[in-house]
Amino acid sequence: MQEQEIRAKLRDWIVKHSKAPGKANFGDDTKILEEGILSSLDIVEFVLFIESLRGEDIDTDDIEPAVFTSINTLYTAFFTQVA
Repeated sequence: MQEQEIRAKLRDWIVKHSKAPGKANFGDDTKILEEGILSSLDIVEFVLFIESLRGEDIDTDDIEPAVFTSINTLYTAFFTQVA
């Protein structure tokens, strides 16, 4: 899967699951948790989605909260070695 396709799938999932009013302007550098685009409860389901995109499990003990800052940080943390 190509980088742009992965980024689009991450954005689509977030927009689909977000209850935030500002999600229409969501971009790769939008602060996902800081702007309330996703809640901490959404993150568990989002991690499962990321695992499905990667095709492998994620060791949740190794995830730093900063990884969920934006699409840019998510892509770097979870897909730069797999893409």
